[in-house]
Amino acid sequence: MYPITLNLKNKEVLIIGGGKIAARKVRGLLKEDAKVKIISPTLYSSISKESVEWLEKIYETGDIKGNESLIFACTDNNELNEQIRKDAHSSQMVNVVSNKKVSDFYNMSMIKYKGVNIGISTEGASPMIAKQTRVELEEWLKNK
Repeated sequence: MYPITLNLKNKEVLIIGGGKIAARKVRGLLKEDAKVKIISPTLYSSISKESVEWLEKIYETGDIKGNESLIFACTDNNELNEQIRKDAHSSQMVNVVSNKKVSDFYNMSMIKYKGVNIGISTEGASPMIAKQTRVELEEWLKNK
């Protein structure tokens, strides 16, 4: 994996699935001023309908357009998540939350401290370890 940070300001990002994992993705993407579109029959309670474009439907092949920079396949159906990956254009970067082996990228657990961004990644192997490491490092930084 090649670590980078992305400027997502005004970039279109597609999330397929509207559950708890999608809500976490939405929170971070909106902080970076991305234009977030969600395809899902339902939305997790913490997702503001006003802050995203919501297509209230089940995903179908053909729903992915060429203008989305990033795509997150966040459904609770592994087969559908992998179909979403296959449906994406080769130039689109896709994160399949249920199968790191077919994902083009993973999210890092991030710390922003005094103008420095610190990313922690297990390359999708253990998000819980990344989160635990982030929490411990934040605590250490707070006590410096």
